[in-house]
Amino acid sequence: MPRTLIIAEKPSVARELAGVLGVKGRGEGFLQGPGHVVTWAVGHLVNIAEPAEQNQAWAGRWSMGQLPMLPARFTLGILPSTARQYEIIRAFLLDDDIDVVINATDAGREGELIFRRIYHLAGCTKPIKRLWANDMTEKGLQKAFAGLVDGEDKRNLGHAAFARAEADWLVGMNFSRLFTLRAGNLITVGRVQTPVLKLLVERRREIEDFTPRDYWTVEGDFAHGEESFKATWFAPAEYKDSKIWAVGDGEAVMAACSGHPGEVLEMEKKKGRQKPPLPFDLTTLQKEANSRLGLSAQQTLSIAQDLYEKRKLVTYPRTDSRHLTKELFAECLDNLRAVYAHFPDIAAKAAANIKGGKKKFECVNDAKVTDHHAIIPTALKADKAGLGRDEWAVYEMVCRRFAAAFMDDVVFAASTLWIGLNGQRFRATGKIFQDKGWLEAEPWRASEDNPLPALRKGSAVEVRDLALAAHKTKPPAHFTDATLLAAMETAGKLVDDEELREAMKERGLGTPATRAQIIETLLARGYIGKDGKRLVATDLGCWAIDVVCSMIPQVASPELTGEWEKRLKEMERGGYAYGVFMHQVRDMVSSGVNLVKRSSVRTPRCPVQPERAVRKEVAQ
Repeated sequence: MPRTLIIAEKPSVARELAGVLGVKGRGEGFLQGPGHVVTWAVGHLVNIAEPAEQNQAWAGRWSMGQLPMLPARFTLGILPSTARQYEIIRAFLLDDDIDVVINATDAGREGELIFRRIYHLAGCTKPIKRLWANDMTEKGLQKAFAGLVDGEDKRNLGHAAFARAEADWLVGMNFSRLFTLRAGNLITVGRVQTPVLKLLVERRREIEDFTPRDYWTVEGDFAHGEESFKATWFAPAEYKDSKIWAVGDGEAVMAACSGHPGEVLEMEKKKGRQKPPLPFDLTTLQKEANSRLGLSAQQTLSIAQDLYEKRKLVTYPRTDSRHLTKELFAECLDNLRAVYAHFPDIAAKAAANIKGGKKKFECVNDAKVTDHHAIIPTALKADKAGLGRDEWAVYEMVCRRFAAAFMDDVVFAASTLWIGLNGQRFRATGKIFQDKGWLEAEPWRASEDNPLPALRKGSAVEVRDLALAAHKTKPPAHFTDATLLAAMETAGKLVDDEELREAMKERGLGTPATRAQIIETLLARGYIGKDGKRLVATDLGCWAIDVVCSMIPQVASPELTGEWEKRLKEMERGGYAYGVFMHQVRDMVSSGVNLVKRSSVRTPRCPVQPERAVRKEVAQ
């Protein structure tokens, strides 16, 4: 009797899938029942083999003569610790009773890579179906099984997965050996890791090279009747800057103002609106959790993955989309019912807007959803008592942001008041919220109301006090997980505009699924350290970047790596050829290696003792 083979990424997921299919029989490394076999990969069972397995000439001590290492065809290797599980899967893949293979690994680039490596190494040619689940609830999995995707539809995703892994191997293996040999001490290089390290090194040096400057501001305490307010002096003629760079100039302003009455020169009032925020993608969730909860990017990813896989309370977390499809929007009331149990007020307001049918919601846009939609709560009600503190905190953030996306705009009145004082100008600003709208879901975002007196042009105001306040300019802040993730998202460009940030995601460093691991890798290798929330490049990290940039600066270029990531995403959509991309990477590696071989540039001296383990590998 023909059977279907289902390959999951983890045993826990395989058990969930088996439960949905009614598969109960157990065997070594698999579950089976009528018509189905469910097995699992335990992560990466198959990897690109080590250099010695690719080519015997690359075995033994490292030497310049081995470089560049450019396999004509990459050899795949099986990890010894999981070789038995691979053999179990391989036997099923080649079993004549199996007629269809369902790829049920994580629904993204890395999951595709895990499956296709096993499939190709086993020499399987059977038709593939792809399980593409957005949530792990029973209903979500049933829906995914009912709508299996043809394996061919994900072929381009597979090409991008292989290209990413092979590019990382070529850059990491060749340049790590190249710079280690040249410098005499271990240097590990990564396609994404090294440009990210460069951002951290540049920030440390910018802070160290910063020379603080003294400046002053003139602060006024004014009153109109019983109402008082504060205002700050601004410099003519444009009245855009309040900094005074010489104390004598500040004293001159004070002297000019002292003893004179104040008069209202202008009073501007503008109504403003603030649209609801979009739901979270992984990067914005990690940034928010780091800023508000102090969680690292890796901690947030792990919690979100557990909330998805084990708790079934949120949808697939490794997404770079902040939008929802129309099809999913039609089911959102079910999700809000689950949220209502814990957040009744905001869930009710969001549901009322959806039921009203009068609003267009910016978060609903099919064109902006690629492989996965935004992270939202599932229709399963949460048991708060059964969740850990951090699990609940992350889940609450997802719920509140989901409700906020369907709530009303924030409506406020912004006031700007200009006071004249003997030819000098002082400015006061205030904002009064008339409808807090979606801020009820995220109240910590609301600035305090700062109402100004009801004044008009020509009104007299009392000057109660004037003060010359001393300040110092400050260097830029060290990166935190939140700010580094933001920089990685835009390839190091400082971008505040939300729409521009969205456009630059195509050229980000890494993907939402890999950025947390990059930070952890830099920490593990001692290239950066953690001081509270701050991420700071170490002396070793600075040295590694100096060595790389002294000979092949493009290896550490955020722009180049961002451009590669853009091409990988184009490859996923079928708009860029695997062969063209790999040819470019091979050319870059080959030319870089040959350039360093010919170079007479002296490498900077390592600030730490080289690792003994590496000395055995490096040719003297």
